[in-house]
Amino acid sequence: METDINQIIDYYAKADTAFAGMFFEYREFNNRSIDRRTNPFCGGLVIPLIGSVCFTLDGTEYTIQPGVVVHAGPNMRVSIKGSDDKPWRLAVIHYHIPENEINRLPLFQKHFSFVIGENVKIPDLIQQLLLSQSTPGAFALFKTKLLFTNLLGECLDSAKRQCADSGSKLVEQIMEYIRQNHAEPITISQTASRFGLDRRRLAALFERHVGMTPSNYLIECRILKAKELLCTSSCPIRQVAECVGYSDSLYFSKAFKKLSGISPSEFRDRMARSAD
Repeated sequence: METDINQIIDYYAKADTAFAGMFFEYREFNNRSIDRRTNPFCGGLVIPLIGSVCFTLDGTEYTIQPGVVVHAGPNMRVSIKGSDDKPWRLAVIHYHIPENEINRLPLFQKHFSFVIGENVKIPDLIQQLLLSQSTPGAFALFKTKLLFTNLLGECLDSAKRQCADSGSKLVEQIMEYIRQNHAEPITISQTASRFGLDRRRLAALFERHVGMTPSNYLIECRILKAKELLCTSSCPIRQVAECVGYSDSLYFSKAFKKLSGISPSEFRDRMARSAD
């Protein structure tokens, strides 16, 4: 199934992913099918490099070629069959997430696809990743982690660009306006009117292009700035709240804890201890 790219980005933003290895699956001339199960512990990204392949996961068929990525969950039935006796080549990238995140992040255990279009950087990153994983030493290990992150980021960025239209450019302008003015007492209705929209239309645009409501985006901007102030100043919590647009410090503390899991004072104490 094709999954909304904003859901996929949200999943990878929250998941503590760790590269687990990669290999190539390919056939040059003999296109007999491959049948087995996916890795029992890892999720996988299947990135076609050459040719067209019928890729089946737990009975769901994907016809994939360069420009489409398939995600496979752990321990799924998989079969691969090329078409028309032509050569094909796939890169399979395995990763895992901590066990305590699996239930919280259900996409890890699901199969889905997303379109990335043409991107010449991706095959190069895959080749670099293959070489790096085969090189011993701490620096090679560090480089492998970085390359995996870059590859994942490039795939998601390409997928996001496939959804770009005039609406996405407008949303980018609105996001910039919110980032620049988050400390002011702006409202979503006022922001919508400023850009010639009603509140409902603005919410629909954000849901499509950002994957969250404009209200939540404003809150995230404010809380991120608050975290910066809590780390770099000794201002009272009440003053920090005012600096990021909250006149009610109690409401600010509730919003901060809902987004961060801890209160502003606990966050400041934790950051102070980590700096010692």
